[in-house]
Amino acid sequence: MILSRTVGAALVLATLLAVFVALRPLVPVDETRYLAVAWEMRLSGDWFHLTRNFEIYAHKPPLLFWAINLVWGITGVHEFPARLVGPAFGVSLAVAAAGLGRRLWTGDAGIGARAVTVLAGFTVFLIYASTTMFDAMLGLAAVLGAAVLWRIGQGGAGLRHWVAFGGALAFGTLAKGPVIFVHLLPVLLTMRLWAPVPPRLRDQLAGLGLAVAAGLAIVGLWLVPALVAGTAEFRRELLWTQSAARVAGGLAHDRPVWFFLALLPILLFPWGWSARLWRRIGECVRADPAARMLAIWAVSAVVLFSFISGKQTHYLLPEYPAVALLVARALPGLYGARAWRAAALVPFGAALAACAVAAGFVPAARDFAAAAPGWFLPVVAVGCLGLAVAVLLLPRPANAALAGAGMALAAHVFLATGGLTSQYDSAAIVARIDTARDRGIAVAAMTYSAEFNFGARLTAPVATPKTPAALRDWSVAHPGGLVLGPVGRVPVDVPPAETIRYNGLDLGLWPAGTVAVSVRE
Repeated sequence: MILSRTVGAALVLATLLAVFVALRPLVPVDETRYLAVAWEMRLSGDWFHLTRNFEIYAHKPPLLFWAINLVWGITGVHEFPARLVGPAFGVSLAVAAAGLGRRLWTGDAGIGARAVTVLAGFTVFLIYASTTMFDAMLGLAAVLGAAVLWRIGQGGAGLRHWVAFGGALAFGTLAKGPVIFVHLLPVLLTMRLWAPVPPRLRDQLAGLGLAVAAGLAIVGLWLVPALVAGTAEFRRELLWTQSAARVAGGLAHDRPVWFFLALLPILLFPWGWSARLWRRIGECVRADPAARMLAIWAVSAVVLFSFISGKQTHYLLPEYPAVALLVARALPGLYGARAWRAAALVPFGAALAACAVAAGFVPAARDFAAAAPGWFLPVVAVGCLGLAVAVLLLPRPANAALAGAGMALAAHVFLATGGLTSQYDSAAIVARIDTARDRGIAVAAMTYSAEFNFGARLTAPVATPKTPAALRDWSVAHPGGLVLGPVGRVPVDVPPAETIRYNGLDLGLWPAGTVAVSVRE
């Protein structure tokens, strides 16, 4: 019965994530780029060296792309099965968190099902766990590593446990790189603050050395052949730019030190919006070694990432299992609807915002104003108001789970039915590319991240001329080709043959022959 409740909660989570995938297109530039990398891996048959637009891509490890290609080996090359890989790791993360909860608190029969339910109620977790990205895989590695550390902290510091911890480090490294140490190393180094039977410091350091050696041996099965056969630029990107250089700053996603602190109300919605829950979690952390371990896991990652220059919201996805377990442990006794009545403010605020836009008090964004039908905003307002009322009336923690999952679902329905989905769907552009694929495709005046390579199933690179002279030379050499680029930025004196709105840009499409005689230098 206990396991059936956990399985039931996991099935609900899996259904939610699958629905979210079905409701939105591939989101540029991340999801489109990663499926393009997986597609090019399938074309090349090279499982050691990644490419993007058929050029070396050393920004990420290969595990996600291996998993997608294994799925394609069963289903054939289709978009939807590939997009379920990330959510599958999200569900696996939740199930692993349930197992960790049962290990931490053997006398709490319902902790596993509650932990999965809490995860399924975090709006931010649901959104990012449904994406084709690396963080759910990394989160699963973090849960597995934390489970091994708990066993070690109970006196199980045998060689096999340290090797198992090394396996978790290797899994995380193959998923997203050395960042797995940010999530797990603080838990290991603070073992004396939470472990019932911590190993001696000397044994702990020796065990860490063994774990790192075991992890390197596993990762080396990919890394050594990749480095030996790779170029110098590939080695530099893989070993330096995407790890140490990100800490120093200057790469993409640089954020201020207070970035995560400012986002905490959103990151912790809805469960973190209860003062009563916070008090109970504080009591647990003070009295319970397991809760202290989870708190260190969650808080240390926030602190460390705050001082790392490059960071994104989804970087904290691996901490959601720790927070979910803390919430699940503190939930018994918090059964009144008032515990999370503040969470009703979010759907109520969304209803007010929809009314304000519909009444013209707040101007709609350009893409939304052009796409949304007239009936849409009043329906959104009524739906969000109904959700707010349900959150206020439902008893027990169901109202919090409803608030979080309801807002995630509402956001996806908003995108799908309000016309915004079409603004991020590459289908129209892919159809135009397909007509010119054998004569050459070029993208000018913008950074091209292989957004259309998978959708068009391209087998040759898209040209990216960087200067007007290079654009003219390419167009002369490919008179039947197609040039794409943002209207107003591509240096030509003639209007595009067609304009398609995509990812916030008006992308123009020009026949290459026209561009060849109209480039403005």
